[in-house]
This record gives sequence, structure tokens and C-alpha cells, in this order.
Amino acid sequence: MGRKTPKLEDELWAYVGTGDGMHCPLYSDCNFRKSGGWCVDDNLEFIEYLRGQAELLGDKILDRGDYDLRFSSQCKMFKLVECLAQSYLQKGGISCVPVPTSLAMLADESDSIEVRLVPLKTAHGGLWQLDGKWIVQLNSNDKPTRRRFTLFHEVFHILAHLKTTPVFSKVGCEGGFFNEFMADYFAASVLAPPHLVEKEWAKLKDFVQMRRHFDVPLGVMFIMLKRVGLAVLLLSPLTLLALETPFC
Repeated sequence: MGRKTPKLEDELWAYVGTGDGMHCPLYSDCNFRKSGGWCVDDNLEFIEYLRGQAELLGDKILDRGDYDLRFSSQCKMFKLVECLAQSYLQKGGISCVPVPTSLAMLADESDSIEVRLVPLKTAHGGLWQLDGKWIVQLNSNDKPTRRRFTLFHEVFHILAHLKTTPVFSKVGCEGGFFNEFMADYFAASVLAPPHLVEKEWAKLKDFVQMRRHFDVPLGVMFIMLKRVGLAVLLLSPLTLLALETPFC
């Protein structure tokens, strides 16, 4: 991205700051959506279904017949999130996988970041700022791959705190569904960068090996393979995906 990246990041945070967190701030003026592009806002019911059923998915996800999170053609917001992830990787000098969790420490170089494993009952993670320190809680009951994903999800929220007005700090705001999904996509783009997914698939050509090589949840691998146009090759792993979707 070079010199253009800071401008793109400023643009992202400007949109995030003006939105309500629940919906895409560009929804009403989005030419991508109007031309038939896949829009998160237009699929909220389905995505909420995935989130709500995360612990009890089984084969229910296949019963819906519409698991179609299309990221090969992206709206502007998710292109900007991907640019942010690429910039973050460049900042840490990351050029190979698996991405080290120590990269999370770069989210705020002025304040320390402490990661704590906590046996959470209803959440995968949480974020607090206490005495000038960021406290990231990760669910100790989750698998290590899931905790890696949650860690970088929370990194997105730290960056949002530093760059704009966080949606959950706005008066009268009860949630931030769209912002949460952006945080998910940021984490996926950091852990499985599209250009490295393409590169490694050319060598491995195996879904399970890719997931292990990148050290990510199955759902992240599936989404990022779809991002580079390779998920059409994957039919049987859909059942595996249904058992471990990370986008929740």
C-alpha cells in the first residue's frame, strides 16, 4: 500500500466514527450494493443466525442452503479493513505464517497490552482499559486457534479506540453488530492474509493442511479461501466449517 495506506486508514476510521456501529455507514450510498454486490447489512438475519447458533451449529448451517458470505468482491468498508490489516502486518514486518500473537502488542505502542486467559461462560473475549493498560480477556475454554482469532478481533477494537469514537462509547448506542463483523474480518485478514493464502494454497492444495499451516479456525480458512476465489474447490469441508465457525 505504501504511502496510500495512511489515507485509507483515515478514511476507514472516519466512516466508523460517523456510523452507529449496527449498520454499514455507507449503506444508503453504496453503489456496490445497488449493483447487486453482497452486503452484510442485507444479510443481517442470516449472519445473526450464525452468531446465535455458534455453540449448537451441527449441520443446521447446511440446512439453510445459503451459506454465501461473498468476499471475493468486496464493498468499500471491507476493502478498507483489509488494507488496515495489511498495513498492520507490514508494521510488524510479517511476511510468512503463522502470524505470531506477539503482533497484537503493536496495537498501542504507548500503552502496554496484557492478555489474560479467563474461563468465560458466554463470550469468546473482552477488552478493558485499566490504569493506562489494555486488558484483553480470552476464553480459556476455547481452542488455541479460536483464542488467536479473538485476540486480533480485540486488536481492531483497540485501534478503533485510538483512531475514532468507539461505537460502544456513544450515548444511546446499544450495540455494534457491523463493527463486530469488521473486527472479525480484520482478525481473519491478519491471520490469513489473502496474498499468502493464494501463495500457500499453490503449494499445499489441501484445506486441513492450510488451516493447520496458518493456525486459524476452520471458518477463517474457509472465508479467506473464498476471498481469493478458491472456496469453489471445497465441498466436504463445509461440514467441518459448520462445527467451528469463528464469525461470532
